[in-house]
Amino acid sequence: MPYCPNCGNEVSEDDEFCSRCQQPLKGAPVRQARYDRPVRRRDEKGEKDEKSEKDEKGEKDEKGEKSEKREDPMGGAITGGMVVIWLGVSVLLNNAGYFSYADLGGVFLLGLGVILIIRGLWIYSKSGVLSHGFGFLIGGAFLALLGGSIAFNLREWWAIFLIGLGIVIVVRAFTERGRNPSP
Repeated sequence: MPYCPNCGNEVSEDDEFCSRCQQPLKGAPVRQARYDRPVRRRDEKGEKDEKSEKDEKGEKDEKGEKSEKREDPMGGAITGGMVVIWLGVSVLLNNAGYFSYADLGGVFLLGLGVILIIRGLWIYSKSGVLSHGFGFLIGGAFLALLGGSIAFNLREWWAIFLIGLGIVIVVRAFTERGRNPSP
């Protein structure tokens, strides 16, 4: 009985493709012995990676159930567009004299932080799980606090904002540790 040259699966001479790995068999050298060469096997990590890819794409798993997609596929484009829009608005406000040129960076960072916070809240509202949008929320809060301290001349408070944000991240890490066991 012949075997697939790719995975070693037993195939018939009439098969055009391997039933296991879908390797084309016509024109390929078909092995007569199963172990002519080492057969590559999928390991657990490969299966987990494949499942993660299916989860991200929203594909059906082995049981035929569609896995839940965490994020809106257009979310990155919308967020990027909002950042460009905010950059244009910031420059227009600066040119109109609403704030000084020295504060332009702070105003832009403040708006960028607000955009990221909105993105994090949007992800949370769609999934119902805070951890799905937590990175956007923390990153947005960081940028908004940095921009606010620059734009509103609160440079002395910036260190306190950083300490508070760091405490939130550390506390979050400890609370998540119990829910996600180490591999």
